[in-house]
Amino acid sequence: MSDQDTSWGTVADLAGLPEMPQTQRGVRMLAERAGWLKRKRATGKGWEYHLGALPEAARNALKERTPSAAPLPVVVVEPRMVIPERRDALGVTDLKQWQRETMDARLVILREVERRAALSLLSEAVATVVALAADGTLPAEIQMALPSALAKNGKDKETLSPSTIHRWRAMAKRGMGALAPAPMDAGGTPAWVEPFMKIYRTPNRLTVAAVLRQMHEAKMDPGLIPSYSQARRYLERIGEAEAGKGRLSRLQLTAKLPFIRRSTSELSPMDIVNGDGHLSYFLALHPNTGKPTRLEFTEVFCVATRIHAGWSINYSENTHAVVDALRMAVEFGGVPKIVHWDNGSGAKNKNLQDEVSGLKSRLGFEFYHQTPGNPQAGGIVERGHQQVLIPAARRFDSYVGRRDKDDGLLRIRMKAIQEGKIRLPTIPEVVEMIDKMREIYNNTPHSSLPWMFDKVTGKKRHETPKEAWQRHVDGGWKPVRVDNALEEFRLEETRTVLRGEIRFHTMIYSNPTGLKEWHNKKVRVRYDPRDGSKVWVWSLDKHDRLICEATRDGNVRPYLVDNVLEHGGMLRLRGQLARLDRKKLEKLAEARQTLEMVVEPLTIAQEEAANAMIEQLGMGESRTAEIVPLHEAQILESGFPARPVFSGTLAEEAWGKWAMANMDQLDEEELDKLESRLEDPWFRRLLGFDDDEGEGDGDSCRTKRRAGHRE
Repeated sequence: MSDQDTSWGTVADLAGLPEMPQTQRGVRMLAERAGWLKRKRATGKGWEYHLGALPEAARNALKERTPSAAPLPVVVVEPRMVIPERRDALGVTDLKQWQRETMDARLVILREVERRAALSLLSEAVATVVALAADGTLPAEIQMALPSALAKNGKDKETLSPSTIHRWRAMAKRGMGALAPAPMDAGGTPAWVEPFMKIYRTPNRLTVAAVLRQMHEAKMDPGLIPSYSQARRYLERIGEAEAGKGRLSRLQLTAKLPFIRRSTSELSPMDIVNGDGHLSYFLALHPNTGKPTRLEFTEVFCVATRIHAGWSINYSENTHAVVDALRMAVEFGGVPKIVHWDNGSGAKNKNLQDEVSGLKSRLGFEFYHQTPGNPQAGGIVERGHQQVLIPAARRFDSYVGRRDKDDGLLRIRMKAIQEGKIRLPTIPEVVEMIDKMREIYNNTPHSSLPWMFDKVTGKKRHETPKEAWQRHVDGGWKPVRVDNALEEFRLEETRTVLRGEIRFHTMIYSNPTGLKEWHNKKVRVRYDPRDGSKVWVWSLDKHDRLICEATRDGNVRPYLVDNVLEHGGMLRLRGQLARLDRKKLEKLAEARQTLEMVVEPLTIAQEEAANAMIEQLGMGESRTAEIVPLHEAQILESGFPARPVFSGTLAEEAWGKWAMANMDQLDEEELDKLESRLEDPWFRRLLGFDDDEGEGDGDSCRTKRRAGHRE
């Protein structure tokens, strides 16, 4: 207790008194709740509280402790302002969070005014609080509450003044809820909200400034155009989800709304499996074409233990990819009860879901599909992709980024591949990497699994998927195994047998012996997408038995025997070669006719030499073939051209007769050409030979060539 003034005491003096808390902290909390008068201690740190607010028993005990002290004055201190809650049109329970914050902040300031008014006049207390607020020297907790207390409907801020405090006091007398600012919907929605939101809630996603600009350009009533601050304040109050209606897609809005966390603690392994396909984030070497390709991975996860149960690799998310991934999952953990997949065609088809021949009917599980446009329903497999496929992709030099967002990186990678700077991984290398990352994932603690203490470090952590799986196995859980899983996981369709044949996927399969008794009956056809050479035919009756194996084109026989086909093929080949030779000669003749030659006037001597050559070849005046001489510099001294060039409609005939008469001037290539042309009856008749003469001439050419000289 203070030596100078016995009307004040510290928390140490008051702790333990009758009807008082036993600890100093309890006394301090009681004084704050009740709004006791306090002041800074003259010496030391801390506060002193006025003793007039103590209960009577505490004051008597304190008086007995200090009998020489003067009687303690009884000061009536108003307790914390707690006005009974009124259930009117604006009840406290109906307030929004921002209204509650403003109401509580105003109560804090009013309590400070009441506390100071207990020591002086109310007007002086109000003036003191206003002055301290303007200087920013109010107690820290009160100064922090000031911005929220000054929030006002229709304005961003208002200044603290004596009239504001008196108005708050008057409002508090009507009820605590009256201190909260009236919401827009309580006092009526402003007139500008409807035209503003009509423009704002469009897929164009205009900004607030753009919406206001359009409203001004449309020359709307100024009373229907809010200020920028009013519009922003309204959008903040209604929230992102409400403001995003019409601007965002349903999926984007769903991401801003509350959701339900589904507990998996009651599930056992393989009760539910979650599967999906995902395009790779790297380029691999296509085994057939040798070109860069992006593979499709299909993964299956156990919901209860989050374990990576199975996966497959393909070039698209098709039925075979889904079946292969499920086969691996069944071999790993047994038959599931429920398979949860998206709505893609790879899983939503009759091969898997047909009530008679579908995979689910043969193995005995149920298929469920998530709501379209709701990827959160497949969150387990989506998270698995991020923990297995993406880390695996980043370990390859051909990583191209997530989906197609990194177009620049894709172009860089493709250029590097073309230049040979990056080596594409092969399929076996990809499989090895995925298996490695799958093993790492299954042995990594998962935040969705229960807590445990690590046996090595002794620290608390989550279970790994393998540890969760083993916990269920140790508890007595056993998987449901399938005998001959490869046979059961073959795809199956229903077909009708007609005369021992089954038409299946544009091909015909037959087994004349096995299908003889099944004409016009429906059967189940199981097949392997990787091997189209045969199918397995099963009955549709209650016995469910294997009838036979049917091979592709099993009843096909050759139309003719092999030697007859071979003879016909040789004749056709000879005809094709003859037609090719004729076409070759025709093209060469056309090329010779189109050559551009330099034609100069002949001298008298050259004309006489040309006429003599024409007479020598026996063409006469009736022939229309033209001999185009070469350049004058290529003429021999005798006046005859070294090699005449033939053109015109009868060029080939003229060349043939000239060649027969001047075989000593022909080279090896021209001799071959002449020999080949003389085998053609049409060419021989063109030169005026019959077949016998032509054959003789042809033999003569060959004889001269064998002799190694020319006539």
